[in-house]
Amino acid sequence: MAESLIENPVFVEILRRYVQRAEQVISREVSAQGLVLTGEMLNSIKAAAVEKGTGWIQANVYYEALLRIKDLKTLNYSRMPPLSAMIKFVEQVGVQNFKYTPGYPRGVQKLDHQSRVERIAWGVRNVFRQEPNIKRGYRGVYNDPLKNQILPHFFTDLRQHAGLTAMTELRLLFTDTR
Repeated sequence: MAESLIENPVFVEILRRYVQRAEQVISREVSAQGLVLTGEMLNSIKAAAVEKGTGWIQANVYYEALLRIKDLKTLNYSRMPPLSAMIKFVEQVGVQNFKYTPGYPRGVQKLDHQSRVERIAWGVRNVFRQEPNIKRGYRGVYNDPLKNQILPHFFTDLRQHAGLTAMTELRLLFTDTR
């Protein structure tokens, strides 16, 4: 007889299956909410292997901290973001995806690539300075799918298999005593 019901391989398999499902659901929600700009956040969502110890098992879904920030209802900027971060953002998005270069009429492209990236980055920074608060509706990118789609089914499966395992262990216990 196993020392703990948690040591049963069925529970490890249930946890592994639901962690993989969580990874898929969170990735789907990120895409559905339109939060895929550079793909960096979407590619950061990974399910970890199930870890097992004496009397416990665990598994995790890891993602970039930016996902949690994107899930906030209100985001306040207390000061302007650093220029280096804005330059990196502009380079990841691509200069061609910005409609114009600040300080130049639309369609005029007389700057070299690096100067244009820096001007666009300065323009993005100035927008954040002028409008420091970003307010949006609650997105529920990862909390809602976990709370409504994954955890209820996980706990139902866990209860079912725990009951079956307990009944099997009791049956073995009583048949051994004869």
